[in-house]
Amino acid sequence: MSERPIIAVRFALYAIEGLQLGVPLFGLYALRASERSQHPFRTWLILLGLGAVALNILGFAQLIASMSGTSLNAIDLGLARSILLTAPMGWAFALRLAVTVLALALVVLVSANNTNALAGIAALSSIALASLAWNGHGVATEGALAWPHLIADIVHLLAAGVWLGAIACLFYMVARPKASLTDLTVAERCLRSFGVVGSVVVALLIVTGLINGFAILGGQSLAPGTGSTYIVLMVSKLALVGVPAVVGLLIFF
Repeated sequence: MSERPIIAVRFALYAIEGLQLGVPLFGLYALRASERSQHPFRTWLILLGLGAVALNILGFAQLIASMSGTSLNAIDLGLARSILLTAPMGWAFALRLAVTVLALALVVLVSANNTNALAGIAALSSIALASLAWNGHGVATEGALAWPHLIADIVHLLAAGVWLGAIACLFYMVARPKASLTDLTVAERCLRSFGVVGSVVVALLIVTGLINGFAILGGQSLAPGTGSTYIVLMVSKLALVGVPAVVGLLIFF
């Protein structure tokens, strides 16, 4: 099976699970209870939940097809059962699918503007997002760095989800065609609030990114042109997230 569809689905899954965490959290820390009704949280979270369920199932099917060297139409059910019962990535998939369905049920059954509902959805979504660490290099390290690498990978994922959800909500607030002066005033206040949260999030992304990079690359030079493409991409990402951190601090102070 081609790697490109697998990469595309995995990227989409990381993004959608991140939004499932970041969007309800933004509603909790940035918006007042009376302001949440001005945002279609319920619609967003239902669409995100349905998308996450579909992508999780498709991603697992792609994994089985890739491992068995078959197409999606001829998945080895015995292998799928074995992975679900015996492999950490199988357990992570089952847990992720379960909490994603629970979060979706919570959105459908309870008002998504309710503080407790948003907190519950965010908690369930954080478990789903954290479980994606078992799909990547976070579980590939052995020895003394095994647990630090896995924990750093989980924190990295959670921080990225908080960041992604906030950016999506802020963009909606300022870019929607019928945004009023009141909406823009609320958006400005939310941006200032996110100046604090965003600075902490970016700091976590940088620290955990460095830990992950060290666990994967060891003592290799980080200078572009002296190592792998991974090194160049990591250095570029660190530079990109550093700029918003500085901007966030300037806004806050």
